[in-house]
Amino acid sequence: MTSPAEQTFQIKRRLGPLWNAFFQGFGKLTPVQLDAVPLLLARENLVVCSPTASGKTEAALAPIARHMLDEGVERPGLRLLYVIPTRALVADMHRRFSALFPDIGLTAAFRTSDTPHIPQKFPQVLFTTPESFDSLLCRKRGVWKNIEAIVLDEVHLLDNTYRGDQLRVLLARLERDSHDQTAPLKVILSATIPDPEAVAERYIGAAKVVSTGEPRTIDFSVVPTLAEAVARCKHVRRHKILVFCNSRMDCEILADQARNQRLWPADSIFVHHASLAHTHRARVEAALREARLSLCFATMTLELGMDIGDVSAAVLYRPPPSPTSFQQRLGRACRRENTIFSLGISTSDAEAQIFRFQAELAEKMFLEPADYSPDLSVVVQQVFSILFAYPSGLSPDELYGFVDCLCPKDTFQAIIDQLVLDDFVRRSHNHLSAGQKVMDMGERGEVHSNISDSRGTQVVDASTGQVVGQVALHTSDQKTVTLGGRTWAIAGRSRGSVVVSPTRTKDKAGSFVRRSEFGKFFPYLPKWLQSRIAADASSPS
Repeated sequence: MTSPAEQTFQIKRRLGPLWNAFFQGFGKLTPVQLDAVPLLLARENLVVCSPTASGKTEAALAPIARHMLDEGVERPGLRLLYVIPTRALVADMHRRFSALFPDIGLTAAFRTSDTPHIPQKFPQVLFTTPESFDSLLCRKRGVWKNIEAIVLDEVHLLDNTYRGDQLRVLLARLERDSHDQTAPLKVILSATIPDPEAVAERYIGAAKVVSTGEPRTIDFSVVPTLAEAVARCKHVRRHKILVFCNSRMDCEILADQARNQRLWPADSIFVHHASLAHTHRARVEAALREARLSLCFATMTLELGMDIGDVSAAVLYRPPPSPTSFQQRLGRACRRENTIFSLGISTSDAEAQIFRFQAELAEKMFLEPADYSPDLSVVVQQVFSILFAYPSGLSPDELYGFVDCLCPKDTFQAIIDQLVLDDFVRRSHNHLSAGQKVMDMGERGEVHSNISDSRGTQVVDASTGQVVGQVALHTSDQKTVTLGGRTWAIAGRSRGSVVVSPTRTKDKAGSFVRRSEFGKFFPYLPKWLQSRIAADASSPS
């Protein structure tokens, strides 16, 4: 059996100068890198499952970059597509790798709705989200012919959701656009998932599975209050604390509590959730990376693998929705330690019991299985996107060939009949094309995302002119809002927004607009199908 030292030597020799580019910061290869890199150098399709901070990204990028350099840096067009669930993670990839790729002779772009610009000469490496990928498939026809590798990162956050189903169809569309090329190398990166073979089959087909990484010891206790949780962290000199909450409102309430009770220095208290503006979240992430002293209240937005520095304690306010989420949140802390220091704040004996049960499952690395069920709203969204991309239209069979993984043909036909009836799709003999409403939506960029709308009132800081985020106002005469861990006085109003200034006066806390559990295009389905899906969703499992 080859020793780790011998494996490392062989990998180092094969990677050549890319060794330093990708692995210099690790000191030595992690177990998942030792297992995955040789397989990817041998061009094996792979599912790589391992905990946060184990080096999965480098394990995928280094061998793919080696293949690209072997083929020649002058080869034009997009060669590596790297799909990530969120804009924040794309921004994190930009911070980590934007300088690396030019240094090794490859061009790279990091594209989201926040950073939509693409160079006129299309890059060789593209990091993007499913929605931005959708837009590019429609608008940049012909750039996909030289694809050599596809990496799908953090797939556990997409799979079995409408965004994951959208990605499945996008990959089928990509295959059509590059059908005359050799099949690209395909890689899935994920935290540990219950059935990696099934996930591989949904997205990339048959693949080998690398599942590596010993579970770290969990030091977990349950406490009744935030004050006690903070006191315990201070007692054991844990000064960079991440508090996970199940709702955005809980983040705001707890941050306000920490300030009012003076549990922590006010300038080191942070809030991070989806209702905050992208620029605000980016500032919080940057501050967390640099801070040695911080108390951050976050929703699942920080469950992801973005770099926010070495968090020394994970605190969970009330039990998360699943054992997997419990493990994901704890895994964000103590990344350079063998033991995770963590606390749960329970508001009842029942919650304390759930916490203890989740901790027991985490010790056993148990992950709850989930039955896969396609989201039919994606059929509508993709019909719109595809017909916008092909304005001359397609036959029903051609169109169904893209979405056949999501529904049987009779269901597809019923959906098309409804879209024709509602004047979104035009039917002429054996031919389907986009109606004017769909073409208009496409021109506005509205057909590429199935994420349900959650528009609230935009909150603008009067002193900077910057958008802080969005809230739902209770009344037209509301005087203050709480957002980003601060209370703001409403100084002025305009259509869809309020201008605010910091204040200590308190009024109603405000709330946040909830996203629908269904995709944005769900209402376009036939009514009988909507009713059946809603009934299935509400029935006990």
